[in-house]
Amino acid sequence: MSRKKQRDKAPQQGAVMRLIDRALLSHLRAIDEEYIDPKRTSDGKILFSVYASCLLLFALNYVVLDLEFQRKVAGWLVRRLGLWNSDGHGITRNEMRLTMRIAWTLGCFTLYLIIPTFLHVFILKRPLKDMGLGLRGFVKHSWIYALLFLPVFISVFVVSHDEAFQSTYPFYRNPESWKHLLAWEAFYGLQFLSLEYFFRGFMLNELKYRLGWRAVLFMIVPYCMIHFSKPSLEAAGSIIAGTVLGFLALRTKNIWGGVSIHVAVAWSMDITSLWQRGWFDRISGN
Repeated sequence: MSRKKQRDKAPQQGAVMRLIDRALLSHLRAIDEEYIDPKRTSDGKILFSVYASCLLLFALNYVVLDLEFQRKVAGWLVRRLGLWNSDGHGITRNEMRLTMRIAWTLGCFTLYLIIPTFLHVFILKRPLKDMGLGLRGFVKHSWIYALLFLPVFISVFVVSHDEAFQSTYPFYRNPESWKHLLAWEAFYGLQFLSLEYFFRGFMLNELKYRLGWRAVLFMIVPYCMIHFSKPSLEAAGSIIAGTVLGFLALRTKNIWGGVSIHVAVAWSMDITSLWQRGWFDRISGN
């Protein structure tokens, strides 16, 4: 390469590096400066939080995702609460499937939110505000999540034509009425609140005091793995989405942005799938 070309290329490289520094590296340094302080945690707390996370994910996979467990919990909900049994004739098979899905969301709520909250407050002796539940940071940075949601929504609309997508979503396959659909989506949203609380709150909370932004790298591995049962594009996208949401949670000290974008994406996936399959036309014609 000639000297002239080298001189011409140097300012371009400098500009690119300055852009990267401003867009990414400066924020990573800010996370380290904000959190890294070995005195704020201990080896015991680090070990406890990591292994507790492992055991909770183990229980999620081998207990909550087990269909027999979901069936038993659903049966208890029907008997105890009388779900859907307004006319005294029992529930339909489809309503039982919906109740099993609700049992799944309640299992996620327990393992992702209830138990981690107990461990966080009573075992690790941390204030609940450390889990990123304040609204101030969410309101201030809500525009970032709105910008992130737009391209994802466009992608969802494009892939909603795919048979694999339609065969996966919604998880409650054939809602019998608007009441059933709204009940499902409410509990589905609760599941995503619990998921964000666990991955972007509990899993990062102790590690951030030793690792800073690198704590996100440890969180992203199991987060990616829970998506392995999903379509391949969604599983691949979870790596990027989980990383971005992890960095934003540390930077903004808030998980509500991640909750909002997760719920918005999930609901849009269900709605577009039902729309492609003509569900809205059928239900309005009844």
